[in-house]
Amino acid sequence: MPTPPEIFADTAAFSRERARPLSPEERRAAIVDAIIPLLRERGRDISTRQIAEAAGVAEGTLFRAFGDKDSIIEAAIARVTDPGPIRAKLRGIDPDEPTEDKIRQVLFLLRERFTGFIGFMTALGMQGPPPGTRPSDDDWIATMRQIFRDEELGVPVETLAFYLRLIAFGTAIPAFNAPHVFTDEELTEVIVHGILTTATTPRKKD
Repeated sequence: MPTPPEIFADTAAFSRERARPLSPEERRAAIVDAIIPLLRERGRDISTRQIAEAAGVAEGTLFRAFGDKDSIIEAAIARVTDPGPIRAKLRGIDPDEPTEDKIRQVLFLLRERFTGFIGFMTALGMQGPPPGTRPSDDDWIATMRQIFRDEELGVPVETLAFYLRLIAFGTAIPAFNAPHVFTDEELTEVIVHGILTTATTPRKKD
């Protein structure tokens, strides 16, 4: 039975796409994406041969793209610390959703980001703040203002922004999140509803 023309056309287009050579920028990005899990698992004590195998390229390709192993690792660090992807995910949260749902989503994304970040830096034996310029607090607050409105909160958006970041970071550190590993739902409950019952009257200050 002859192959339908539309299937042949789709197959041919797919083959051409697969055969399309990567640009130098695309090749570098693909290599970095491939070695990040390897670095997280094994740290700096990896060979260029292992990097090449993980990236599916020859060692010569690595050296042409980056120059040396240290440059590859630096590029991976820059990718992991880049705030662009997490900002894009946060800005994808619908501001018209219920406040509690939005808080849960922000916590999930932040904790995922911090957990991966801390695990990666620990594997590389890095301490202290990451290299490069620290994103400004103004950018963080602006992102939160795209998600939350003052009228839906009992505190200013700025306060919630710092509160969410603090909780997400603290619970992403294994030593701080043990022996009880908090879930996003538990943390959201504490943020939204606090720890007092409705029947509890706060004690007045003297």
